[in-house]
Amino acid sequence: MIVEFHIDAPLLQRTAETLSKAAIRIQRLHCESGDCRAVAWIGPVERPAIEANLAQDESITDYAHVAAEGDGHWYTLHTTDTIIDTIGEALLNADGFLLGAAQTGNDWVFRARFPEKSSVLSFRDVLVSSDINIDIQTITDDTEASPQFGVTDPQQEVLLLALNRGYFTVPRESSLSDLAAELGISSQAASERLRRGTRTLVQNTLAAPERPLVGSPPE
Repeated sequence: MIVEFHIDAPLLQRTAETLSKAAIRIQRLHCESGDCRAVAWIGPVERPAIEANLAQDESITDYAHVAAEGDGHWYTLHTTDTIIDTIGEALLNADGFLLGAAQTGNDWVFRARFPEKSSVLSFRDVLVSSDINIDIQTITDDTEASPQFGVTDPQQEVLLLALNRGYFTVPRESSLSDLAAELGISSQAASERLRRGTRTLVQNTLAAPERPLVGSPPE
């Protein structure tokens, strides 16, 4: 299950306020014994400005530059913020893991995956008992869709056939009508499945809310 929830946490608020046009996104979060390490992308801002703010941000105890990517930079950030620490440890205890988080004003918008609904409830209860206000926005059951990134069986069939028959090569080794004939469907049906499957793949991978990933910085 994928859950989106909002949390009011001080992590990087000073940096966000000073770098008002910057996007701050966390890709990974690991918390243990009161210390949390986050992998975050900050941009579009030059490195000196980012690090000048990180050095003054009381929510950050240490940071290290990892790489420049796109018009921003990747960092590992350490924090002892109790809210983030609680979130990190509660995710671990509930067998959940972070898909991504974005700083928006005074809030952090988190997306996390949980194995089942009871895990979500357990995670929420830990935060509530710690006096942390959690605003759950959406809960999506993606158990069936996740192995194929949301692509339906017919869409997967035409996509894999197109790959195997050289439809995506330059020049093409097969045409849309060739794919349709092999599947026993019309060219229009093959075209619709191919377009919809491709669109779903892009939405659930490259354009997924849990992005950015190293190699594809956020826009």
